[in-house]
Amino acid sequence: MIPKGIEDRYEVIRVLQESAATAVILVNYKKIGALRILKAIHKAHPNANSILSEAHLLQGFKSSQLPTLYEVDDTEDMYYLVEEFVEGISLREYLQQTKIKKEKLIHISIEICKIIEHLHTAGSEPVLYRDMKPEHVYLQGNIIRLIDLGISIRKSDARNSIPYGTKEWAAPEQIEGGCLDESTDVYGVGKVIEFMQMSSYGKDDFKIKNIVDWATNPDKNKRIKNIKELRERLENLQNEYVFDRKGKQHLEKKIAVVGAVPAVGTTRVAMSLSQFFNKRGIDCYYRDKEKDTVVRLWRNLKNTELRQGVLYHEDFMAIMEYGDAVEPQIPPKGMYVLDCGSNENIPFDTDLIIYVTSTMPWQQTEEYPEWIEQNGVYVINNFSDRISSARLARVLRKKVYMYPQIRGFGISKEEEKVFSAIFKNEKDFIIGQKNKIKNKKER
Repeated sequence: MIPKGIEDRYEVIRVLQESAATAVILVNYKKIGALRILKAIHKAHPNANSILSEAHLLQGFKSSQLPTLYEVDDTEDMYYLVEEFVEGISLREYLQQTKIKKEKLIHISIEICKIIEHLHTAGSEPVLYRDMKPEHVYLQGNIIRLIDLGISIRKSDARNSIPYGTKEWAAPEQIEGGCLDESTDVYGVGKVIEFMQMSSYGKDDFKIKNIVDWATNPDKNKRIKNIKELRERLENLQNEYVFDRKGKQHLEKKIAVVGAVPAVGTTRVAMSLSQFFNKRGIDCYYRDKEKDTVVRLWRNLKNTELRQGVLYHEDFMAIMEYGDAVEPQIPPKGMYVLDCGSNENIPFDTDLIIYVTSTMPWQQTEEYPEWIEQNGVYVINNFSDRISSARLARVLRKKVYMYPQIRGFGISKEEEKVFSAIFKNEKDFIIGQKNKIKNKKER
């Protein structure tokens, strides 16, 4: 599979890959003594034009993160191209040797997104990459490069594409021969991020997992739509981690409280949880964007104060939702407890989930969200007893916290014990000495 007639220009160093009709060869360009990659394919091969297609695509892009194309030629029975030999180490090899920090993971992910975004938007013929996997991502220090556009196609040809790709990494519609678009590459990038996370110190980081879940959803309609949106979500995380290293005066985290069924007690748990943190000197705000819970509290609770869109009542602080007709206030810094009701579509930037269920006959469910098995998800069994909680723990194969039956507004000591047990092992949720929230006049 070494093309005839190249000996005067190229010295074969070694064959990297070879089949009956294709070859990838490391060669030395004799004129200047530079290593290059030569790809060859027999003209009789059904995909013989893939060499010409890759060459055409590479000619259309000017990017230091993609290989430079030097030559396209043919012999009597072969097509071949010569492109830059990308030095460095593949992402797969790198992760076999190194356990990376969350910041490094996010940096690499953002750089991959930028390369794919360049392919999706640059020039008159934007391209879908279709072959995202760790072997094709190369690290040169802090520089990230992408190789092998062999199965890439123009966006304009995406509707007529044949099934092609690596099963472990390619989106379902790509393997099954469905209609392809930018979200197809989003899926591939999401799988690579997931692969990196398994070899990182952020293995259990819920925000990263949440982004991966959105990016790799098998249903295209529920997936992140384009690579720009994925990049922006990652950049939001990057900014957050940079800010963390500088040090914050506030603990800026989001906890979603989600119910298995309606009327299972999510509002009670969410409000008590916000009071739990406020009593310990951490500014924590309750938020319910889907209902008028805070408006009703304002109308019915005594000794409340409303200022700049925040409702204050003893150890409780909540964000007032005025609706779309009123311009929203800039939210204050601090922790947020999000009352999600029974809506399982939690915000993507959630740090932790409290899942509230019940073993009462009229509130039981046999269907649980896929994310319930993840670290960072805690299960509270409301309106229950020890026996039913133990049974539920066996079903879910994780610890279940039995919630006390309490009436009236305000957090009880029994509720505080439950939350203390949940958060004692969450190192990011630092609980300081008990300290009543500041005097309202100081705010």
